[in-house]
Amino acid sequence: MMENVNLHGLYLMLDVAVLALPFLLSFDKKVAFFKEWKYFLPVNLAVGGFFIAWDVWFTRAGIWAFNPDYLLGPEIFGLPIEEWLFFFCIPYASVFTYFALRTYVKRNPLKNADTTLNIAGLIICFLLVWNFRNQWYIAITSFLTFFGLLWTTRKLKRWSADLWLAFFVLLFPMILSNGVLTGLDFWKYPVLHSDASIIRDQIVWYHPGHNTGWRIFSMPADDMAYNLLLIGMHVAGIEALKEREARKQRKA
Repeated sequence: MMENVNLHGLYLMLDVAVLALPFLLSFDKKVAFFKEWKYFLPVNLAVGGFFIAWDVWFTRAGIWAFNPDYLLGPEIFGLPIEEWLFFFCIPYASVFTYFALRTYVKRNPLKNADTTLNIAGLIICFLLVWNFRNQWYIAITSFLTFFGLLWTTRKLKRWSADLWLAFFVLLFPMILSNGVLTGLDFWKYPVLHSDASIIRDQIVWYHPGHNTGWRIFSMPADDMAYNLLLIGMHVAGIEALKEREARKQRKA
């Protein structure tokens, strides 16, 4: 039975599983994502620092918490080390996907739809902030994502369609990984039934008073806006650095 299995390393296993394949494929000759590390690492340090500060605040406020049954134990500023790794592993896999799609998808099917998607995203974020203004997680996430989309629409128009394509491609792994974090149980979903449940409890617990309450399997639907913001800030930062370097080279 799953109750007798030691799952203290489950969150760490999830981090490693998310990172493993993108890291190995970073040395693919066509994508050569390792050449982007000089941009990714400083951006990840800045963006990750922002999200970790946010995480520390929300953890102390009781908006979310972590189940020690699935953690190794060590913490920094009240966050388990697995959560710190999350803000490297998830962005790395996401940004790798963004660059891999730009390399291998010659004709982005969303090329002429990005403006519509940006406007739809802005409207959805505005409505979420308005309707859930007293629920901190979804309100703050939607508020920040709203301004992130505004900036993308105005300053990063060339990469907007590529960002949306990466986001949609990442939806399935996002639902799966976030689902494991929030209690995905195969026994509950016959269509996904297997010989054993992945997990019978939540690695990350969300306070029900601070989100919409909408779920995709076990993942809070609010996480979609959160992940769009996380991915978008990384892509925006990397593209801004690359553009600044290109301008310097043109002037030299």
